[in-house]
Amino acid sequence: MAHDAHADMPYKRLETVPQALRGLVIGLTVVGVIALVAAFLQNPTRAWRAYYFNWLFFISIAQGAVLLSAVVTIAKGLWSRPLRRIALSFAAFMPIAYLMLIPIFFGADHIWPWIAEPVPGKDVWLNVPFLTVRTMIGLGILVVIDILFAYYALRPDLGMVRDRTPAQFRKLNGWITRNWRGQEAEELRSFNKLTLLSPVMAATYALVMGMLSWDFVMSLEPHWFSTLLGPYFFMGAFLGGLMLTAITTLRYRKHLALEEWITTNNLHDLGKLCFGFTIFWGYLFFGQFIVIWYGLLPIEQSFVIHRFSAPFVNVAYLVGLCIFLIPFFGLLGVATKKSPTLFTLFACISLLGLWLERWILTYPTFYLGADNLPFSWQEPGMFMLFAGLLIGAHLWFTTRFPLLQMWVPAAEVELQGIEMEPTQAAAMR
Repeated sequence: MAHDAHADMPYKRLETVPQALRGLVIGLTVVGVIALVAAFLQNPTRAWRAYYFNWLFFISIAQGAVLLSAVVTIAKGLWSRPLRRIALSFAAFMPIAYLMLIPIFFGADHIWPWIAEPVPGKDVWLNVPFLTVRTMIGLGILVVIDILFAYYALRPDLGMVRDRTPAQFRKLNGWITRNWRGQEAEELRSFNKLTLLSPVMAATYALVMGMLSWDFVMSLEPHWFSTLLGPYFFMGAFLGGLMLTAITTLRYRKHLALEEWITTNNLHDLGKLCFGFTIFWGYLFFGQFIVIWYGLLPIEQSFVIHRFSAPFVNVAYLVGLCIFLIPFFGLLGVATKKSPTLFTLFACISLLGLWLERWILTYPTFYLGADNLPFSWQEPGMFMLFAGLLIGAHLWFTTRFPLLQMWVPAAEVELQGIEMEPTQAAAMR
């Protein structure tokens, strides 16, 4: 609704990309493309697998960040208002990630073992045509929901700042705000749309990311199965989105002098969320591991044994150290959560652990019986390609749209104790 609360959040966007950051994006992308070409020329199988696991990691953390915007909308988290647009900015990467999924199906023979050796009874599900159709449709629906969510979240703000929009962005912003109905009506409409889209996104996220875990991880060992792998996979993605949002928020807080609006209390709240889901990741891992260990069934143990045997075992321990142990003790205290430097450090360690986790979910199956660790320049090379595209997409978003959400959803108006007109309150209900 239109009210005085707008005044407490300024119109801020990234007006110019720092030269060093621009160079970093270009450098990462160029080096990544070179690594991609070199990898395919040297060893196509290794190249497909490096591309595959990096795609899994980057789509996980980007979608996890977007989901954070939906989750705090569902929960009506007032504390998150200065942060939710930063999390939403990673929606700009999702169409790119969707397009980068397509090549994977052309390299399917290098990835999925059930293509060369079909599994009787499972071949109805495990076949490339059906895999391609269900993944493209499922992920496509999720990307469309992301874009719609971003559209309705941005529209009231863009209408509010139409007169201050730079000339080069007026066409885009004009398209988003076409058929403008007035500030009050637009805020009410966006509130209703976001109230509907948020739980739809959360449910679709769980279903699609769970399906990715079945098809892109569990089916690599088609005789193994786990009912907990889906939640473990998509909650790990959400944890990555939280850590990615934290790093980005801390960067903008310093670069754009946003300390007045992104306060230490906001950092503390975000830190508590990161800490809580770090514990939850550990709980899901242990909940899955203890059942497999206690059951002592060879068909259930194979997946774990392949990852906790040489030459992969040290990486498996490093994953636990980086995702759980170090962030757990690092974010345990209040001071660390409120310290931008320490918070950034532990968030980076967690993301490193999640990257290695996506590697160890896939590579031990690719290289069963390997004597040496199959990790070389191909894996970080592909990382650079995806990182360059992710950062570039994020910068595209933050240079065009308000970085802080200025309009206040109707439900949050009531939570703030701001009185509304009876007609506004009735419309909200």
